[in-house]
Amino acid sequence: MGRSFTLPNGKVVVKPKSKLWIPLSIFLVLFTGFWFFIDFKASDINISQFDDILKQMFSPYSAGGIQETWKDYFSYSRVLVEPLMDTMKMSFAGTIIGTLAAFPFSVLASVNITKNPWIYQPFKFFSNLIRTIPLMVVALIAVLFVGTGILSGIMAITFFSFSIMIKMLYEVIETVDMGPNEALEACGGNKVTAFRYAIFPQIVTTYIGYIVYIFEINIRSSAILGYVGAGGIGSVLKDNVLYRYDRVGLIIIVLVVLFSIIQIITNLIKSKLV
Repeated sequence: MGRSFTLPNGKVVVKPKSKLWIPLSIFLVLFTGFWFFIDFKASDINISQFDDILKQMFSPYSAGGIQETWKDYFSYSRVLVEPLMDTMKMSFAGTIIGTLAAFPFSVLASVNITKNPWIYQPFKFFSNLIRTIPLMVVALIAVLFVGTGILSGIMAITFFSFSIMIKMLYEVIETVDMGPNEALEACGGNKVTAFRYAIFPQIVTTYIGYIVYIFEINIRSSAILGYVGAGGIGSVLKDNVLYRYDRVGLIIIVLVVLFSIIQIITNLIKSKLV
């Protein structure tokens, strides 16, 4: 039994005993168990090599008798402009296409709108099913179908955005006030009209906020899609990661700046939606 407190009216209230120890204990047991299956040795960590790689990443290239300057270091940023634009294009296009396509599926998956379990249950199951497929797997499949390049990246991001938005949006739709919708239907309005004027105004702000949120996720995810041939800045990163650490460092700097700018813009948009 937990601690007890006496209220001003004399009533004794017993604070429930915390059960946080249960999930923590399970986590510690699982963590300890998995640790024995990991082939890891402390001697494998080479701090000096890590320090050397960091220095190579954030300093001008120097090897094989070649000594570049800081001007040479930052001049490579011109090469990154087109891949960055490709990354932005496929993130934006994939987000818009995927989130718009998810809207009717979210409506059909909503219990309070569809009301027929033979309709909303399959859509809920479909939503849960497609969310189990990792983005990189989708990108690999897209590359197999359409080849390497930005199109496969757009397809992967579209699928990812679609899968996330369906669940998030139908959960919002299921929490709306159905009173205005029922009133419009009682006055002779059809279901589409009632949804348009009674339900949609209640969810549109949240819907736009989710689109912005998914775009934030996609712009970060798209940076690594190039590893499977989906184009963008990830392709340049893949080409340089093994032998030109200075270029990798510059790519990281550029990505941090880009993500920071996008974060500021999206935060501004979100603040206007509140």
